[in-house]
Amino acid sequence: MSKNICIIGATGMIGIPVTKELVKAGFNVTALVRNPEKAKSIFPAGVNFVNGDLDDKNSIGLALENADGLYINISTRPTDKENQFNPEAQGLDHIISAAKTNGNIKQIVLLSSFLARNYQGNWWVFNSKKSSIERVKKSGIPYTIFYPSNFMENLISEGMKRGNKLNFIKASVNHKSWWIAGEDFGRNVAQAFLTEKALNQEYPVQGPEALTMQEAAQKFVGAYSKERLSVGSMPYGVLKFLGYFIPQMKFVSKLMNVMINNFETFESQKTWDQLGRPQLTVEAFAHKT
Repeated sequence: MSKNICIIGATGMIGIPVTKELVKAGFNVTALVRNPEKAKSIFPAGVNFVNGDLDDKNSIGLALENADGLYINISTRPTDKENQFNPEAQGLDHIISAAKTNGNIKQIVLLSSFLARNYQGNWWVFNSKKSSIERVKKSGIPYTIFYPSNFMENLISEGMKRGNKLNFIKASVNHKSWWIAGEDFGRNVAQAFLTEKALNQEYPVQGPEALTMQEAAQKFVGAYSKERLSVGSMPYGVLKFLGYFIPQMKFVSKLMNVMINNFETFESQKTWDQLGRPQLTVEAFAHKT
């Protein structure tokens, strides 16, 4: 199976723990990054960096030069526009084209979304995310696609943590998610590159416990020891109203609308059986953060 892995999106919220787990598992890792010097301060020794971006086809080709496996961790940003360059549209097309030209890529592993698989709405962001699944499947290269639930890292992201407060969006319906830690997911990715069972497979990714956003925030705050935190909330209606004036809030409100209309059930037994059972609860994640 693959031993030399190229990572697209290594310095993102989930790219960081996945990259670290691939290094721990003994893979030779090359990452396409915009700022190699900054990336060197994040990762352990042994990760190779190629300076480039998704709109630069040549840099993607250089990053793939010695790779036989490819991990893609990209997403649309709140500042992206529908009719402009989009990482999950044109960016993904550039990656797939470079992988085909390379000729040595034996497996593409794509991080998608639990919400994207069966999306039926008209928001271009999720239509692009859903389309990326099919484009990887039709690439002609063996694939593994992951559909994660809510990542625990979201609890400490800029979107939720403001100062010493974790803020969640309070809606009339608050479904539970099976929260997963990036570290546990990284081990699943490593195992997917090690076993032929993962070729041309799709895996839901869920953690050990189903929690609402409020429950997850409260558990994290109760276990976190580096500073005193509290839990706050913003009504979904207020978020939606602010979205008329603040583009980033509009993006978040549309994302929340997708989440509110999704009822998550446990689907990850095959993932656990083939790629490993997740170990970290929200409290354990808080202790390690």
